[in-house]
Amino acid sequence: MKLFTRTNLYYIIFSFFAFIAGGLIFYHYLNRIFDDRIIEDLRTEKLLILREMNHLDSMPDFQSVYGHLLQIVVFRNPRKYEEKLHDTVMFDMQLNDFRLYRHLRVESTSENGKGFIVNLFKPLESKKKLSQSILISMAILFLFLLGFLIFLNNVVIRRVWVPFYRTLRILNQYDLNAQKRLNLPRTKISEFRLLNETLDKMSEKILEDYQNLKEFSENVAHELQTPLAVIKSKLDLLIQDEQLEKSQLDLIHSVYEATSRMSKLNQGLLLISRIQNNQFSSLEEINIENVVNKSLEHFQEMTDLKGIKVAKKFNSRLVLLMNHTLAEILVNNLISNAIFHNIPEGRIEIRTDIGELTISNTGQELNIEPGMLFERFRKSESSPESVGLGLSIVQKICTLYKWTIRYNYSQGYHSITIAF
Repeated sequence: MKLFTRTNLYYIIFSFFAFIAGGLIFYHYLNRIFDDRIIEDLRTEKLLILREMNHLDSMPDFQSVYGHLLQIVVFRNPRKYEEKLHDTVMFDMQLNDFRLYRHLRVESTSENGKGFIVNLFKPLESKKKLSQSILISMAILFLFLLGFLIFLNNVVIRRVWVPFYRTLRILNQYDLNAQKRLNLPRTKISEFRLLNETLDKMSEKILEDYQNLKEFSENVAHELQTPLAVIKSKLDLLIQDEQLEKSQLDLIHSVYEATSRMSKLNQGLLLISRIQNNQFSSLEEINIENVVNKSLEHFQEMTDLKGIKVAKKFNSRLVLLMNHTLAEILVNNLISNAIFHNIPEGRIEIRTDIGELTISNTGQELNIEPGMLFERFRKSESSPESVGLGLSIVQKICTLYKWTIRYNYSQGYHSITIAF
């Protein structure tokens, strides 16, 4: 969830509860005001009626004067003063329905000694309708203010967070191989300025460590190749010595194979390091069909030696934008793996489809989990002489170009498919 969305969500949630709480308080306060106003009107009308009753002999039409239901009952005998206020429900003949009234009942005696009872009825429907109208108006106003606050919040946040997104854009485009500092722009916002300063210092340290590690790995790989080449050449001379016994030749041959594996291992690890460091940055359009044909020519002797038959089926022309060296390494490792783990008189099938390259080979079923197949130094127990880096290099190349690689075993065929 984006920061804008989360911020707006918090605004909406907190504003909603604040509106509910404020609305309940306001509604209660508004009812109190209306109730006090109705009671005040009833008591004012009561005082006026009592005053009129003291000076008039005849009964005027008070209902037409005050415009609401009013009843006066006159007695010959005096009445003790008493006043009662309560709510009641009465049937309204005009509306043909029951209505809620505020009822003020007053008993008193006029100056001429006559007792009377005054019943004043004030309808409460107007209060209810007015309260509802005010609440609806408040709700509309709340929604308008909330929408305006969200809009204003988005505008402010987008302007305030411009330096942050500028920093993110520079970080996304940063390349260690360029060997340059980040040089993030300065900003007036303290938090973002501190963030940029910290990232600048971190990039300097990372660049220094990366350069040291890169030089170390390259130097180690380069320096190891020379003594390994010397050892292999000396072993070649020893193998050619006719005076050596068979047991000595076997020992020398074992040392020679171990040295060869060490040389391959050194080259493989150096290649993985260079791929991870994105040192193959040059790009060109590569026709995979041409690379496959060239690789098969390179491995022709090996396939003939094992009696392996190769079948090609190019259903779609695959042209990829990638480094030419990595394209050759990718295809060579896949074909080499298909040959190395094949059976005598086996088969290799190479197929291209729309956006996919599949290389299948006959062979025994895996004795390891398929998910471990692309791990570094992971190899089958039936192939102990393998260094276990071929498919790991393939996966690193796929990761570099954001391709997907998958393995499948069906009907005696191991299949590796790369989706571009």
